Amino acid sequence: MIDQNRGEASQQEEEGKKLYSAGKFQQASTVFSQAAELYLNQEQEQLAAEMRNNQCVALLQAKQPREALAAVQGTELIFKEAGDKLKQAMALANEATALKGLGQNSEAIEQFTLAADLFTQLNETVMHLEVMQSISALKLKSRNIIGALFSMQDGLEQVEKPTLRQKLLIKLLKIPQNLIEK
Repeated sequence: MIDQNRGEASQQEEEGKKLYSAGKFQQASTVFSQAAELYLNQEQEQLAAEMRNNQCVALLQAKQPREALAAVQGTELIFKEAGDKLKQAMALANEATALKGLGQNSEAIEQFTLAADLFTQLNETVMHLEVMQSISALKLKSRNIIGALFSMQDGLEQVEKPTLRQKLLIKLLKIPQNLIEK
């Protein structure tokens, strides 16, 4: 029976991914939720948490941040307990994105910052940069110009091989820092 449930959960997961790829985000979120329940019934909390994160992303794409937040909450702790820092960081970033969608910017910045710290520990420079860009955008939105500049600079400085555009942006971002330090 467990093998049958495992197969069914895996099939639901694949179906959810197909629906997501086809842009059917609402349907994908429903299927990911079903897969999460099946994995939970098998006591596979990590796989269930992964499905909840997939559901969150699908709901964010469907412009439903409240439901996305409900889906993802608590998954970060499951990954933390399992020692999976990458998935923990991704769960934090998903939660932050949902909070951002709800206009809870200070809470979103807190969650993005926790995710950024983990991405730095894992040397995940691309994901770190993306999270720092989100922090920068939120700070800019709240008129914290200096904070936005420093967040963007921090994200860019972690990139091992910056593109020409990124190199230029790093140089431009150092101008205000040099003026402040004088």
